[in-house]
Amino acid sequence: MMGNDTPEECNVCYNNYDEELRRPRTLPCGHTFCTQCIEDTINNAQLNCPSCRAEHSATAANQFPICYIVEAFIKKLKDTHFTPVGEVSAIPDQGHTRGFSRKLLSVVREQMSSVNNHISKYEEVLSQLGKYQQQVRDWKTQHHQLQDKLYDLMEQNMAAIELLEQEDTSVVNMTTEGEEGKKQLETILECLTIVNSAQEVVPTIVEADQYNVEAEDWIQKCQALFPDVNTAYTSVKLQETIKKVLDITTETGATTVPVLEDSGSTIMEKVERITGEIPLKKLT
Repeated sequence: MMGNDTPEECNVCYNNYDEELRRPRTLPCGHTFCTQCIEDTINNAQLNCPSCRAEHSATAANQFPICYIVEAFIKKLKDTHFTPVGEVSAIPDQGHTRGFSRKLLSVVREQMSSVNNHISKYEEVLSQLGKYQQQVRDWKTQHHQLQDKLYDLMEQNMAAIELLEQEDTSVVNMTTEGEEGKKQLETILECLTIVNSAQEVVPTIVEADQYNVEAEDWIQKCQALFPDVNTAYTSVKLQETIKKVLDITTETGATTVPVLEDSGSTIMEKVERITGEIPLKKLT
């Protein structure tokens, strides 16, 4: 079986792969050769793999797919900085012991360095994500707590509205009663104005006394009932609290979201910059 120490070369003609006649193509058996060698190997619509001798039906090399992995690897080789000749002796010659050419070993070393570097970056960002996740969960907890307080505030507001509805009904009833009493007094006043005999005036005076007593009772009742201290105090204090909450909400909603242009900052550094621009206020 043919070796593969130099993956940038075709194992049949030993020429480097290129982007024209010698583009790498992969056979169904998994082995890769240049387009020209595959074309030359086809005989009577058959091709025997030069490596494993597997038989494949084919009339032209372009029936087999281009191996883009090999092409990408060749580009990687071209872009790789190799160790100068004078420094080669200082590096342990592990290429042949691992079955690699010195050229390929240089690529492996560069890739190992790149992989290790990205592993470190993964660890750093994963650490930042862990801290940020904890921050996000803390925020969620705070929102749930605020939500509970807001629900409680809403329940208090509904209770206050119910108290005010009851108070409004009481005021309406007392107003109706007062208007009726006032009309009675106005009527008796007119009667007192037009009476012409003692026989008429006596019952009118008695009736007027009764209406006067009812008026005093109504006035005292109004003074005693209104305002209902609990209803008025609850309403005013609750309105004050809700207005504070709404002021905070309005202020938060009007805040311009900061633009973070520094891509070099860590996740938590950006979080600190964001939270540092928002004054935190407690909901009471």
